[in-house]
Amino acid sequence: MELLRIESTKFTPGIVLDPHTHVLEFYGFSLPENAIEFYQPVIKWLTAYKNEILNKNKYPEINVIFKFSYYNSSSLRKLIEIFSLFSEMYQKGVPVTISWQYDSEDPSMAESGKEIGDITKIPVTLIAYN
Repeated sequence: MELLRIESTKFTPGIVLDPHTHVLEFYGFSLPENAIEFYQPVIKWLTAYKNEILNKNKYPEINVIFKFSYYNSSSLRKLIEIFSLFSEMYQKGVPVTISWQYDSEDPSMAESGKEIGDITKIPVTLIAYN
């Protein structure tokens, strides 16, 4: 698999999915005009990655980092879909760690990370910064 890198813009998040280090990062603002279209290659990549990981004899540790400043409701639907892919791996014994980093002055963002984890049944570590 190849590394997937999407540079952040004013309205879309930066995404770095590295299949060699197993560090998967999402950061910035997620306000794409069309969330389905924007996240489609990410979900396609993550689905292929999930299938590749589940076919291994020994699972690698996967570190997922979310550091969003803001996301809209259409992005939330895609985030739930992304978390569900991680949850499938986690439920099958893959050591997946999700870190949800949020501005300490934005407790609603902390709550959002916890809720997405609860919905998709995967633990989320909340990390405040600032």
